[in-house]
Amino acid sequence: MSSSIAFISTVSLCAAWFYFSPAGRKGQGGTVNFVMTAAAGLHTILVLSNLAVHRPPNLFTRLRIPINTHVDRIKSLLMREAGFNTMGEPGAIVIPPEIPKDVETLFTKLGVHGSRDIYARFGQCAIQTCSYCSSITDYTILVLSGILLDYLRTATLLLLLTTNINGRQRWRTNVLGALTCAFLAEVYVFTSASAVPLEKDAQTAFMWHDNLFLARNILFLVLPAFIQMLPAIYPPPPTSVALAAVLGRLERTLPRAQLLRYFRPAILRHPHTRERAVEFWTKDAADGAAARSNPNVQMTASKLGFGFASPASSGDNGGQESLLRVNARMAVQSLKPLFMPPAN
Repeated sequence: MSSSIAFISTVSLCAAWFYFSPAGRKGQGGTVNFVMTAAAGLHTILVLSNLAVHRPPNLFTRLRIPINTHVDRIKSLLMREAGFNTMGEPGAIVIPPEIPKDVETLFTKLGVHGSRDIYARFGQCAIQTCSYCSSITDYTILVLSGILLDYLRTATLLLLLTTNINGRQRWRTNVLGALTCAFLAEVYVFTSASAVPLEKDAQTAFMWHDNLFLARNILFLVLPAFIQMLPAIYPPPPTSVALAAVLGRLERTLPRAQLLRYFRPAILRHPHTRERAVEFWTKDAADGAAARSNPNVQMTASKLGFGFASPASSGDNGGQESLLRVNARMAVQSLKPLFMPPAN
């Protein structure tokens, strides 16, 4: 109960801080990332508090006594630990202390045959707090119901941490599958694997509930941190986004092309720009002729399928054309129907 109150108080304080802080008023991406970080942090604090402060109580481990210790011996050790001397020494308190009802229930159940097996399987809290439990099935349902809530809380956190926003959605099936397998393994342990009776004079016993509690919380602590360390892979943007960017560039290029078409006649009207244009095209023609007359350039163009050198011809009408000119003519012929006016 105290852990639940502490957890709720921590959530309330963090929510209030998030509401009034500037970080909580950022964009959607910043808000979602903050919520993920806050949820992971609160979950980590809760798990660490369970491991450090709220571990399951165990009389035998705490008092360092064997599992088959008699109930009167356990009661005597607890009273001595609480400051009551049961030996009747001078100065000792002789009034018998009032034992809490749940502790008395624990002592009563520990005196029943087979109760130490239940203690090792389901822990002290199940025996001490469950007054209606009278069979193994009752204890199993009681313990697994609380464990299931812990797994559901961790699964909710893992669903939050494996989304498209942080690029880890593809790991969702793996981590939830691992969490489900861990829960099924605990169910198997509590229902079957731990159903091994203790020996008659057993001094020690494997505390299934306490050890599984430790392993479970370590798993809850490792899984969210492991997900955060995995590489983020974001899905590719939709095609419409890329086409929208291309359309924007085309819309900016079309007015420039129209403006260039209007500039060309104006260049030849002005003497200074006309001279510079003639000079540019004369130099460009000279460079082009020098490049086309180079045998190495002609050979390289022929190897790439862009040959422009005309083969030896026998006349004006019987000569062969270059491969580049033939391809250009074919391309123009295929584009001609697009420029023809539609039929009435």
